[in-house]
Amino acid sequence: MISQNAGEIVELAVRRKNINISELSRKMKVNRRTLYNWFQQETLTSAVIHSISQAIDYDFSQEFPEDFLTNRSTCQKTVEEDNATEAGGQQYYWMKKYITLLEDYRLLLEKYNNSISQTPVDERRYYKYS
Repeated sequence: MISQNAGEIVELAVRRKNINISELSRKMKVNRRTLYNWFQQETLTSAVIHSISQAIDYDFSQEFPEDFLTNRSTCQKTVEEDNATEAGGQQYYWMKKYITLLEDYRLLLEKYNNSISQTPVDERRYYKYS
């Protein structure tokens, strides 16, 4: 038996209901890329599953019983809040990448400056114009 990840199960339900991805993204107020990313994930949060369930009018309680056994009020977190968390994580990721890049650049400049300071005076003119 081939096991499917949560994203594939949700995508299959969307396809079975014959719902257009663009229409679903508008209904859920997320972009299409977000939907496609969810379809590729092994696990999905209860909030995402419940939001898609409501948007396509489909009961995922058979596929995800653990998400539907909990109190529904705990699953009322909106997709917008989920996206804000995801966007914050992405922002943090890119911020860390940028800081790392700046640190590497600083080290490269220090290395370059040290090599110039150790170069005899006659050869320094080549570094200035190259």
